[in-house]
Amino acid sequence: MQIWRAHYRDALHDEDIDIMNTEGSYSTDPLSFTIDGVTFKGTSLTDLQPADDTDLAKACERFCILKEGGFTIGKDDDPVPYWYTLQRYAMVVDIPITVVRKRDKSEAPAMLHISFEYKEHDPERIQGLCYCDDERVYQDDIYVYAFDLSVDGKVYSGETMTLCFESALMDISRKISADYYLKCCFTCQYSDYSPYGNDDFGIMQCFLRQKENYLKVNSKIAYFTYLTDDWDSKQETQLCDKFEPRIRCDGYRGYVDGAFDM
Repeated sequence: MQIWRAHYRDALHDEDIDIMNTEGSYSTDPLSFTIDGVTFKGTSLTDLQPADDTDLAKACERFCILKEGGFTIGKDDDPVPYWYTLQRYAMVVDIPITVVRKRDKSEAPAMLHISFEYKEHDPERIQGLCYCDDERVYQDDIYVYAFDLSVDGKVYSGETMTLCFESALMDISRKISADYYLKCCFTCQYSDYSPYGNDDFGIMQCFLRQKENYLKVNSKIAYFTYLTDDWDSKQETQLCDKFEPRIRCDGYRGYVDGAFDM
């Protein structure tokens, strides 16, 4: 388990918190923290929900919570269950990560620094359809202020203001490419994203059990030709002792730009 140091702020709260990251699978809601007696959990920093029904009433009293669901998709279908998402808050999060110094191949501890805020929806911004019962509801708009990497006393500021780790880490990799590369699942030879799409964090597919077949993959067609569903769900920032640099094949998602250029 990792602990991510963070600062949380909303209309009623302004305090340091610890985000517990069990580094479990995407389906287990590996991120959680407790504030003002309410525990929130989620798969990423953008889908935090009250951990259980006992927290729901307190959460609705003390936080801004968006309620969705309750509608039917087909006339004979049961209503979609309700779900409740934390809104109208700001957070600054530090995520530990490992980098490698290119000059001597030594590892160095580094920190991803992320700052973002959820604000009331601006009607000028395009947003997907969300419903509660038969009424349209609006998620807050997200504003990302920083996605930086700090290592060896230097700060590399990302230009891609997004919480999509695929885009943000690609940007960071280019920024640090002269001196460092990230050593984590994102830059590993045997991790990939699904051709069916992926969320903003924590849903990389680890193909270590299919290493030889994965090395044959250099396109979407090859992905479906050679690979099976025998993979593990991993977070982009995780690191295990089976890491290998992503230099031997494209996979479906391609190489990480500049990561291993020497």
